[in-house]
Amino acid sequence: MSRSMEAATAVPNLRRVPSAGDGRLFRSAAPSGLERAGIRELDALGVRTVVDLREPFEVAERRGYVPAGAVHVSVPLYLGPLPVATAIEDVYCHLIADRGTEITKAVGAIAAGLPEGVLVHCAAGKDRTGLVVALVLEVAGVPRQILLGDYARSARDLPASYRERVNLELACALGDSAELQAALHLHLDSPAAVLDDALDMVEARYGSAACYLLAHGLDPADLTVIREELAGPGAAEEAGPDV
Repeated sequence: MSRSMEAATAVPNLRRVPSAGDGRLFRSAAPSGLERAGIRELDALGVRTVVDLREPFEVAERRGYVPAGAVHVSVPLYLGPLPVATAIEDVYCHLIADRGTEITKAVGAIAAGLPEGVLVHCAAGKDRTGLVVALVLEVAGVPRQILLGDYARSARDLPASYRERVNLELACALGDSAELQAALHLHLDSPAAVLDDALDMVEARYGSAACYLLAHGLDPADLTVIREELAGPGAAEEAGPDV
């Protein structure tokens, strides 16, 4: 996908994930309700795996488009209701501390599909997608500032229609309150400092993103695939062993 295609994307938050090589990992918001331009755009990517991080009830409400020949892999991360007005920092801490197995399943699904191309998404393509993609890029050795910059794009790239819908739904549910402001921050912002702190927490507790994923059941071979596909040949050897 060229820079011009990214700028004109018909799929919300769609972009190639930054890497040192020609990695075929893409991220987006849920590809639901797409018009023909969006469908053509997804088909043109040629991905063969779509990793969907949404809950089953979200999928039922807004089923996403899956290109012909691609496999849809559902890996719900919350395993329950969506957070509404929880601090975004607390959401990330909860996912890291309590959903390591689910996060690792998602990373494993990404690794399995990487050689042929993967699209990973949640609802907005911001929080669940942002955390999973960040861990993948940490494993690949992508510089922290680059992956944080990619994450920060997520809020900027949210369509105006999505922002309007979220504002209306949250205002109806919460009224004009401090809780509403917390909810808007969670659903519409992607502050780089929050993700940076979350990744620092992973390092402090486990030593690295790779060790975190291994501790939650990732096949070591998947680390090699991620490094070779997203950081170029030889990256696995350069990274050294994960302990």
